[in-house]
Amino acid sequence: MKKIIFSLSTLISFAPASFPQTNFSDEVKTFIDYNAPVTVLKNCLLIDGKGNEAKPKQTIIIKKGIIDWVGDDASASTPTGSQVIDVNGRAVLPGWVMLHEHLYMSTPSPTLFFIKEMPVSFPRLYLACGATTIRTAGSIEPYLDLRIKKEIDSGKVAGPALDVTGPYLQGKESQFYEMHELKSPDDAVKFVNYWAEQGCTSFKAYMNIDKPTLKAAVDAVHKRGLKITGHLCAVTYREAAELGIDQLEHGFRASTDFASDKKENSCPSSALSSLAKINPESDSVKELIRFLVSKKVIITSTLSVSEGSTTTQPMPDSAALEAMSPDARNNYFKIFLGIKSRKAPTNSDKAFLNNAKMEKQFYDAGGLLTVGTDPTGNGGILAGYHSWRAIELLVEADGFTPLEAIKIATLNGAMALRMDKIIGTIDMGKRADLIVIDGDPSKKITDIRKVVWVFKSGVGFNSKKLFDSVRGKVGFY
Repeated sequence: MKKIIFSLSTLISFAPASFPQTNFSDEVKTFIDYNAPVTVLKNCLLIDGKGNEAKPKQTIIIKKGIIDWVGDDASASTPTGSQVIDVNGRAVLPGWVMLHEHLYMSTPSPTLFFIKEMPVSFPRLYLACGATTIRTAGSIEPYLDLRIKKEIDSGKVAGPALDVTGPYLQGKESQFYEMHELKSPDDAVKFVNYWAEQGCTSFKAYMNIDKPTLKAAVDAVHKRGLKITGHLCAVTYREAAELGIDQLEHGFRASTDFASDKKENSCPSSALSSLAKINPESDSVKELIRFLVSKKVIITSTLSVSEGSTTTQPMPDSAALEAMSPDARNNYFKIFLGIKSRKAPTNSDKAFLNNAKMEKQFYDAGGLLTVGTDPTGNGGILAGYHSWRAIELLVEADGFTPLEAIKIATLNGAMALRMDKIIGTIDMGKRADLIVIDGDPSKKITDIRKVVWVFKSGVGFNSKKLFDSVRGKVGFY
């Protein structure tokens, strides 16, 4: 059993100040509706993030950014001089803790696949949808990501708390020009140590990394008390678990354990078709899931980006389209129409369904399942809008109840980051990261789109103002 000590210094570097700030920039102030030393939310429909049934007529008292009291309206004692907000029966739930996020989006072209940073629009979109904590799950411009984290923490930029994942730990012959190619296990150790010193608080292994290099990276990351996840291919899920990896991305879509042409330390060509053909109820699938659970490997579901390669994907969300720049929107539409024109069912269609079943089996077997957006893929997966879609698909595709999906997107994410003592549920003593929703997502999961306010460390941001501020700009910045 692997033991990892999460250092206090790491926690301090990741967690922003847990009290209302007064030194917000003028720009950030335009998005803030509430920022008082003591704030009281009354008449709440409380969804605690633990999977419990929603409770009506609840009060939450926030003092200096921390939840000071939670209970029935009738039992609440309102502090003198506090700012009282009657939410009129709206749902209040913990802020989303999303674990496969990026501050960039993909910009596919006919011959190459490029990445473009969205340092202004994406932090605002994440916060607007209710994401108060995110892990970047791989950085293309790490110095920029680290600077954005610093600016958010200081109040100069609006956005969620960031766990900045270091640059990708990639092997040779990378598909992406932006990635450094590790030459050896020693190179991986130096790479991890350098970026940890720069302030990165997690790491991610990528597709072409081989087993010796991954092992060296895992050990180097763990030596620093940090965590490492992976979007793998040349290394199978079982092999990665044996090497001590903490987490695996994209559900089982990136698993090459069942590929017919899999060779040692090589990425097979049949991974997608093998997943499309596999029986999720087979003994081999169940055995892999049991093994991953026994090794305490965490899985991140990213169904929104996977859905973007299926012929069954819905028509693009109108609000998301309006958020995009003309060029980004036109480019996305070409890809979308091309996918929709394919003869169904495709391997992507079948793999999507099998992966969804396997995610549910993993959860039911006792595995820790988390969720993320991954704004890459077809060029139309956006922070915020598709963060909602990723959570909705836990219900629509995986078969979770809305309350289970909310727990996966809140408490489970906090547990994966080892921050569940600080965030992830609505409890006294935890940071006041809250979402106020004009609906009841415990009954209808699509109500998560009806965000009114997002409280981050007790500061109430206006969701609509954040969304409106980047309309037509996503793709520019």
